[in-house]
Amino acid sequence: MSQFKSIDHGHPFESTSKKNSSEFTIQGFVSDVASENVLREVLDEFHPGKFSLSCLSCSLAAVKLSRGLSPDILIIDVSGEEQPITALVELSNVLEPDVKVLVVGDRQDANFYRQLTRGLGVAEYLYKPLNRSMVSRFFGPFLNEDEYTPEATRGGRVLGFVGARGGVGTTTIAANFAWYLGEIARRHSLVIDGDLYTGALSILMGTKADSGLRTAFETPQRVDELFIERSAQKIGERCDILSSQADMSEIISISRDGPRHLIDVVKKKYNYISIDIPRGFGEISRSMIDLCEQKIIVIDPSLTSLRNVLRYIAYQKNSRYGTRPLVVLNKLGKPGTLSLKEVTDGLGRTPDVVIPFLPRVINECEISGYPAARSKNSFSSAISILVQEAASVAMEKKQSKVGKIRNKIESLFARWPS
Repeated sequence: MSQFKSIDHGHPFESTSKKNSSEFTIQGFVSDVASENVLREVLDEFHPGKFSLSCLSCSLAAVKLSRGLSPDILIIDVSGEEQPITALVELSNVLEPDVKVLVVGDRQDANFYRQLTRGLGVAEYLYKPLNRSMVSRFFGPFLNEDEYTPEATRGGRVLGFVGARGGVGTTTIAANFAWYLGEIARRHSLVIDGDLYTGALSILMGTKADSGLRTAFETPQRVDELFIERSAQKIGERCDILSSQADMSEIISISRDGPRHLIDVVKKKYNYISIDIPRGFGEISRSMIDLCEQKIIVIDPSLTSLRNVLRYIAYQKNSRYGTRPLVVLNKLGKPGTLSLKEVTDGLGRTPDVVIPFLPRVINECEISGYPAARSKNSFSSAISILVQEAASVAMEKKQSKVGKIRNKIESLFARWPS
């Protein structure tokens, strides 16, 4: 990461060494309340009680920072600044050289991103509007007290769908999520059915399962981009499915490197990879869960779901990815089940996405073999919210030219070399 080579004043933002302080601190300054609330939620997840957030402009933040000690991590908002680069250079004059700087702004062009991260040494940049998933994904790796070395390339993002118990609708939600990403959000999307024996994704999407996924798991040395081209079945212009259906009498020997190698290959081709993970904590399920950067746990309004989702969340805390799982409450309003308030009280927070009980809509689509999200209804609205939260893709009713540019840049950032 380059430093201020062409500027003869100020400290670079590039981290050099850990500063001698017994107290790890994070300080943030943003220009609007909505961004402040999103950042507060994420920071409270990573470092409860170790951060401060204020609604201040970049110039006022620089004045405040000049009067005290520099934090370990600084989040700064350059929205509305006529000369954001100059403002950041001036800010560097009042910071110690080992501060990690994360920037928020309203500029969407790739050149601006390059100037910040490669020219000024800024750790990461995000443009508004912010959402929790976006901040956790891109800022999260830098919010640790340990040094973080970005991967050589980000590639596609891997999302895992886990059911808190059987029958909650995990497969239906995973299928429609992937389809929506591909056909509505226009991202290249792949959905993988992790259940090699009784997976239902192919039925829901109107395709036939073949031996492609099984082969990938058993003999990873055969898997390359050409193999994926031949094995993945199209369920839309930009959405593919990879599945298998083994005979119940067969014993499948999964290679230790099978799932990881498959994901490494498909990340080069697709923007988003959604995995419908089999229930239970068997070896296959664990290996796939650990590969997912974002987990989506699907529950229904039942006591069993509440018990299990809390256990999944506790397990996730030890994952290599620190992102908090998203909780999707499905089938709200089903007769004889818990209310939203009861679920919220048991969970300790409001579910991230709520889907009402829609048996007729879902059953008709399953029989017909087309996605329920294809029609305009409360289910497709909920899937749209889930896409925004889990994949950081904001959908608009009528997309403007700016919105189209934003989508292209989001896709570019998803594959940006660090």
